Amino acid sequence: MHHALEIPEILLSIFQHCCSSAKWRDDISDLVSLAGTCRAFKQPALDVLWEELDDLSPLAQCLPEASRQSRKYSFSRPLTQTEWNILRSYTCRIQSIQDFNGGLDQKSLTILSNPPTTELLFPNLRYLHYKYSLRTQTINLLHLPLPSLISLNVNCENPRWFQDSLESFSEFSPNIRKFSLYVGQSDVAFSKLVSRCICRWRNLQTVICPLISLDVDTLVHLSCMPALTQLHLALSATLPVSDSPLFFSNLHHMTSRSKSLEAITRLLSQIRLPTIMNFTAIIPGCPSIQELSSFLVGIWASSAGYTIERLTLYQLSPLPSNNIRSEAPLLGLEDLWQCTAFSSLRHLQLDIEWNVGLADSELLALTSAWPHLEHLSINVDLGWNTPGGITPNGLLQLLQKCPSLNDIALAIDTRGYTELPSSGLLASLGLTLPRTIYLNVLDSIIEAESVPAIAAFFACTPRSQFCFHAWLGRELVKPPGWKAYGCRWMDVSRRAANAVGLGS
Repeated sequence: MHHALEIPEILLSIFQHCCSSAKWRDDISDLVSLAGTCRAFKQPALDVLWEELDDLSPLAQCLPEASRQSRKYSFSRPLTQTEWNILRSYTCRIQSIQDFNGGLDQKSLTILSNPPTTELLFPNLRYLHYKYSLRTQTINLLHLPLPSLISLNVNCENPRWFQDSLESFSEFSPNIRKFSLYVGQSDVAFSKLVSRCICRWRNLQTVICPLISLDVDTLVHLSCMPALTQLHLALSATLPVSDSPLFFSNLHHMTSRSKSLEAITRLLSQIRLPTIMNFTAIIPGCPSIQELSSFLVGIWASSAGYTIERLTLYQLSPLPSNNIRSEAPLLGLEDLWQCTAFSSLRHLQLDIEWNVGLADSELLALTSAWPHLEHLSINVDLGWNTPGGITPNGLLQLLQKCPSLNDIALAIDTRGYTELPSSGLLASLGLTLPRTIYLNVLDSIIEAESVPAIAAFFACTPRSQFCFHAWLGRELVKPPGWKAYGCRWMDVSRRAANAVGLGS
């Protein structure tokens, strides 16, 4: 055997090419063969074989037949010391578990969580995903010390099922870098517990707690984390004012959920985000004109305006779809003008319960400030609820100003568009479009007499294809005849696709 194969690092590198991330499926035969080839190959091959598990069922598969049932993996009796030694010879190699409570029945999970030894069962586990359910809520599986753990992802409907284990993680897993906690509900006491535990971790890079209201002390702590790049949190409407702004020196992605846009704006006034690239605000209700204006000003005041590439404002709970929104504000150029200061913007998504009154001139004025724009979506779920929108010719000018734009959700104004466009339309503009453009026309009204001309317009793109969607928003105001409009847009899509296919 060549001397190079006696170096463990070289063997590990070779063996890692023999498997994919799905360790316990059909791709392990090569590793099993390598582990049985010779003594030099055995340990490195086993390390790679056990490095990542989808669930814990492979542990049961490694025990004698008397220790497991045939139909469901289960320890049929208490394990002997010899069997514990067998398990530990494999668990010490595991670095990632995708579903800790998967693959074994409840009794076996309880046995596994109480090993008859002081030795660590998972000393090298680094990545752990766990989902609490009604089946496992009474089992404190996660009281096992996991000193090497750096990534913890937990999903539980009831936070009470996890609160004891959370305390143990903050004590026995001090090196957590990525913490994700998804709960079905939360309360003040649990939010305080999560805040307290987060403050014990000193190397955080990612914190994702969508329904957890972190307190000011926790925000101060997180602002001191130089490696923190992603933060997703809920905000209390009573967040107190801090004495001085908090600087998040390396934060790239931030999502904030609050009962009001005003609370998020207040947070923006208290923090500085000099490296932010992605900011998302999630609110349950419709913002006022003043709240929207203050929010956009707050983005700039937080130092995010220079670097932000992706801005999302999303409303969760609109009024019922049969409401005509007659009293809703009308979104116009003046409401979004502050966004023109965000020159690096590549992705803009707004979904708020406003009617939209943006026409060609307003949309072109806005997008002139975003030469790198790739995604533009305004009220994809709620619609515009107005007869206007951008005209087909205005759409071409928009694509001319933003050559990278390939994902669009805007209402199209087809009123009076009945004449077939000239075949040299694109050539006259000197316009080269992306290969595929995803176009959601939302709640655009189109009359039958406009279908041939609109289809011909979109067929004037021999090297590009428009992928259409229409009338699919979850909370569109649907007038009489809306289904006919949707069918006509699908007819436009079919005609344009057929014409492009014939011309290619």
